Amino acid sequence: MTKFHTRRLCATVLSVLIATSPMLSSAQALVNEDVTSFSEDAAAAVAVEKSQLKVGQRYFIAVESLNLRSSNSTTANNVVAKLAMNDEVEIFDLLNEATPLVQIKLLKSAVKSDVAPELFVSKDYLSEKQILLPSSKYFVIQNVATEKTRVYERCVETPNCPHKLVMETEMVVGRPEEGTKDDPHAFKTWLGHAKISEWVKFYQDGMAHYPHWYKSGQDLKTIPGPITEGISKIASSRKWMVKDSNNKDTIYGAFGWYAAKVTPSDDVSGMNYQWIHGTIGWGKDGAAAIELTRGFLMNLFSNPGSSGCTRLENRAVAYLRSLLPVGTDIYRVYARESTREKETVTGFFKKKVTPMPRYADKFGVNGRWDYILLTNGAQQSGGLTADAKTIIDKAIPVIAGENLIEQGSYEIDQYPNATQLNYNYTASSGKTGDRYKIDSGKEADADRTNFKGYFLVDEGRFIDYQHPSSQATKGAIRVSGMADFINSVPEFLATSGEHNPPAVEFQKENDNNMGSHGG
Repeated sequence: MTKFHTRRLCATVLSVLIATSPMLSSAQALVNEDVTSFSEDAAAAVAVEKSQLKVGQRYFIAVESLNLRSSNSTTANNVVAKLAMNDEVEIFDLLNEATPLVQIKLLKSAVKSDVAPELFVSKDYLSEKQILLPSSKYFVIQNVATEKTRVYERCVETPNCPHKLVMETEMVVGRPEEGTKDDPHAFKTWLGHAKISEWVKFYQDGMAHYPHWYKSGQDLKTIPGPITEGISKIASSRKWMVKDSNNKDTIYGAFGWYAAKVTPSDDVSGMNYQWIHGTIGWGKDGAAAIELTRGFLMNLFSNPGSSGCTRLENRAVAYLRSLLPVGTDIYRVYARESTREKETVTGFFKKKVTPMPRYADKFGVNGRWDYILLTNGAQQSGGLTADAKTIIDKAIPVIAGENLIEQGSYEIDQYPNATQLNYNYTASSGKTGDRYKIDSGKEADADRTNFKGYFLVDEGRFIDYQHPSSQATKGAIRVSGMADFINSVPEFLATSGEHNPPAVEFQKENDNNMGSHGG
């Protein structure tokens, strides 16, 4: 697959709503800047002047994402990869004072050393010491296998303590049922470790194929209506089918209210420009746009999954925008789920559930987040949050008919629920626990599973986890991103001991590997 195509994979397509094939779009326009970073100030504090650099000495990359070039030129067409914070390089040649680049050799990086015969980087972002930045309060684990996004509050009380779930929600991942001519897995979501590099309010793809959910100055009455109002959700969702500037069918507002860009982002050693973002519809629609992608009849005629990005309902992504700062860690995994603590059910006619002790106060009781979505900050990086408290505390004017788009409440699921592996559901239903069908689902093949280890959803930690093998899954799984989560698990995410995985429901023999239920 060409770089041109892989840069266009992240467009969100509800293709079931349109009669044409899904179309690709650019997730990000190419830029000439060498740096994509939330920590340039920190980098500047430790960067070494070129006159002080030494040939043969080891240096650390001092920004979150640094262009790696194949020649001594700052043009955009020679960027072969992105180096990540604290990747290790050795100076091979200082070149001359006129160029801002130096030639290097890779010592430690997720980027392969043979990505190009010669390698060059900017001289301004090299440090003699590793960059130590404070960890954010929260981190995110997205399980592509179960299509669940979970946010955890990082535990720092003791060296090996369990983390606390603060949010659990449904998501849609890249569709596996189709690809491009050159790559049958082109639209799948990649696994690995990245960080949020930027929040954009009402994002539009670089090719302008998928229009903004709202554009600055736009008449609010021109935004399509809620998809839950009308004869059916399918019929109402067709209002979001429009024509782009080339008169081709497309989906209005496909990136929703907010988009979180990630770093490293590239399609060589990054996350293939696969952002986290919202979807079509309004906040009052809730998860309807997500549920639309999982109906059996919809998937029978066309695949409405994403093209690699992870898509959440608009209220959920707006809540994340209010909670997660730039720099937040994102871990994408493909894992069986389990829990450390056990939820017990007693009684026969009148069942009683005894919840997990750590989360007993969250059982059956959702948290609440109030939002006020305003036009303020549209198309801006770091555009105004929708958090009602923030808007009220800052005394930001809220004027109906002018800058007020919608206000309401979002119920936050804060009780961990491990998703069962159940092969009696279709892979697109959101209930199978194996979205990309890396196992056959037959009990006879249970010993030959491609899953490795478990993800404890109540702790935000892993037991013996490894990403499934790309080779064993015939390319269905692709792992990239930061080096610490490619072949190992960061220490703060690793644990051991007894746990309680739900029993696997294997495929019934007469199901012919199709699953017996829809979504």
